[in-house]
Amino acid sequence: MRIAQTQIRDASGVNRPEVITNSILLARRIHELQRRRQALVAHQEQLRAQLPDWAVEPLRLVGMTAEEIRTMVSDMSTAEAESGLEDLERQLDEIDQQIDEMESLLVATPSRSLEEIEAVVRLTVTRFHEIMVTDPNDVFYDHGEARLVALIERVQDDISGLIRRSRSEAG
Repeated sequence: MRIAQTQIRDASGVNRPEVITNSILLARRIHELQRRRQALVAHQEQLRAQLPDWAVEPLRLVGMTAEEIRTMVSDMSTAEAESGLEDLERQLDEIDQQIDEMESLLVATPSRSLEEIEAVVRLTVTRFHEIMVTDPNDVFYDHGEARLVALIERVQDDISGLIRRSRSEAG
């Protein structure tokens, strides 16, 4: 497995850190960021559940003056800040940005082995499972999307099988 690294010089002439352009490492880094993101989202939901009732109930705007609405929104912002939700939102935004950057780099990085292709397909399958409903009993189920996930899973299984066979033949 070969890792291509490049030294990047920005517009000011300062060398930036090396960029790893190996599909396997990029896919692992994206997966790690997604795990961190999921943990933060779970923590965020836990904190929101601990907020006072008035902070999580929908605003009942009927009959409220503009000043009452401003005060309520301000109180809600204060409660979220005090509970740490704003910091979590910032962390989630940072992780989302890092994932976007890594995915863009992964899209631009050609795979040089079956293992790298498998890593990219595995990441793709994981992402599809996060966004597509594959349970036929779910109201949002779409047969075409579920079939697409099944086809991509089949490609992943085929590639994994080829890799296992080539390793067993080599060893």
